[in-house]
Amino acid sequence: MLHEVFLNPRAPYSSDDGTRHTLQIHSVLPEQVKIGHYLMESIEPIVDEVVSRAEYLRRIQEACAEFGEAYTVRFYDHLDGFDASVLDALDEIRSLVIDPACAMANPEAVGRLPRLTRFSFAPRGKNRSDILSLCGVERLNYFTLAETSTPLLDLAPLRDAQKLRTLRLLAQGRNVEAIGDCTALTELSMHPTDKVPLDFINRLQQLEVLKFSLGRVASIAAIGPLPTLRDLSFDNVNLLEDVGDLQRFPRLRRLQINYQRRLKTLRVGPGNAALEHIKVSGIDHIAGFSDLPALRSFNNFNGKFAPDWSELPPTLTHFALMTSSLRAREKHYAEVRTHGLDPELHPEAAFFYK
Repeated sequence: MLHEVFLNPRAPYSSDDGTRHTLQIHSVLPEQVKIGHYLMESIEPIVDEVVSRAEYLRRIQEACAEFGEAYTVRFYDHLDGFDASVLDALDEIRSLVIDPACAMANPEAVGRLPRLTRFSFAPRGKNRSDILSLCGVERLNYFTLAETSTPLLDLAPLRDAQKLRTLRLLAQGRNVEAIGDCTALTELSMHPTDKVPLDFINRLQQLEVLKFSLGRVASIAAIGPLPTLRDLSFDNVNLLEDVGDLQRFPRLRRLQINYQRRLKTLRVGPGNAALEHIKVSGIDHIAGFSDLPALRSFNNFNGKFAPDWSELPPTLTHFALMTSSLRAREKHYAEVRTHGLDPELHPEAAFFYK
């Protein structure tokens, strides 16, 4: 039957470049663990060997000790319940993912892991609102909180997360302003809400990547200058209609805007001396576009902004005003090429929005 076997801890799933490895554990480990694999043409597993539960955990320990942060242990599904106390036998874990389809028992076991630095948590079942405190998120370097069935988890423990560099907050919570105390943050992803002012972000003066997805907010005017910000993106943020003068982000290199029905105007200019890539949709006007000193690529999907060829920044190499009509798009691409520009998306223009 499907999921009858468990992965070999020494041969887990690898990333495309081979730099990261993930061991996936789909259910409670039995006393006798079948280690095996699946063939592409069959759903029936191949059992390679059978070891005791203690031996299987020992092999995970060895792999975690050898590969460090590059080795992730993921607990998922666990339809019959997930008990985090299994982690007491895995104190070498540096990178952990927990996304079971149920509430988590004994979450304080996560907080006891002495070497944990990366944690991705998707508490889909009903959990205690103070579960982040029990998990000890204040000692992390990287933390992802995915969507949860628990309403408004308490984010207050983040106030003490002085080493946190990447925070992906894909769920709503209370005490969101605690993020402003994570002064070492270089990357923040979040769902904004009109109920929580965004001015806490102004305290994140080392921030390099800022991503807003989903949520609802009309303006980000509360966010002032961020001297180190280089990547900024908006994706499906309801009600958004104003992002202000982007020259307040002097090191901004990439701007990405997708699926924003109300946002029609952008303001840029010579103060954006590092801005190289703009990938947007639905934009009708860009003030200061011709004054951008370093722009290399521009892509606008289904927007009315259509500058004259003479108004394009001289540094531009990639340019496209895309429409949903394939025939019109091909005609435009041909015209772009006659002006010595490439209509394809620049390979460095896009980045993951979450």
